[in-house]
This record gives sequence, C-alpha cells and structure tokens, in this order.
Amino acid sequence: MSVKTLAYEGERLTETIELNSNKDSNYVKANEWMVETFGDAESVIQFVDKEAGIIKGKYMMYQGQKASQYSPSVQSYFAMITIRVRDYAAKIEVDPTSKFTVTNYMGSKIGFTPELFKSSAQNLISDFSVKMKNQSKNDDW
Repeated sequence: MSVKTLAYEGERLTETIELNSNKDSNYVKANEWMVETFGDAESVIQFVDKEAGIIKGKYMMYQGQKASQYSPSVQSYFAMITIRVRDYAAKIEVDPTSKFTVTNYMGSKIGFTPELFKSSAQNLISDFSVKMKNQSKNDDW
C-alpha cells in the first residue's frame, strides 16, 4: 500500500452582504442560520455577543473516516465561521482551522482539499446570503 500525505495552507473566504433590516433582526437571522446549519454534534456555536453583533462557531466541513484494510484514515476538517452584523449589513468569514491533509492513495487523492474547502465555503456563504436577505420570522409575529 503506497500512501503519501501532503499538507496545504488555506485562506479565509469573506463576504459582506447589504441588507434591508436592522441590527437586531440581522442578529436573529444570523443566529437562526447558525443553528440550522450546524446540524451535527461536532459543529458548535462557541461565542456570541449580541451587543457587538458577533456569532462565532466551529463547523465540520468534512467528516473523516477511519482506516480500513482497503483505505487509510482521513481526518475530519473544521472551519471557523464568524458572522458580524450591524444595521443593514452582515459579514461572514469562513476560516480554515488547520492545514489541509491530502493522502495520495493508489493514484487518487483522499481527504479534504483546498479546492473542496473553497467550494464548501462558497456554498455556505451563498446559503447564508439567501437566509439573511429573507425577512425574519421574528419581525411579524
């Protein structure tokens, strides 16, 4: 079995979104998005500050696998997601938390690559943008 592991550094992806709602409404929508998106026990909201308009959490972007007789182990990959809100705007930052470890195994790459990180982060940012542009259910109850 031939296994070669390479490590890559990652880059932060950021987007600022212009909105039509105030800071309180934006904070509620951002918090709801985090709760809905962080759907497993490994993804957790780690810090919130309503006054400052910040929500921060660790999100599992890729679930690893244990080694078997047919394949090597692959580590899970996490990103740090930081959301900042204010009146009429929200900003999301998706930061890689460690190096990307990719294993070349029998002619193919196994693991979470920088390309997969960028694609997954862009999907998260797009989903966040859609959620934030919708009217909050909290506004009209």
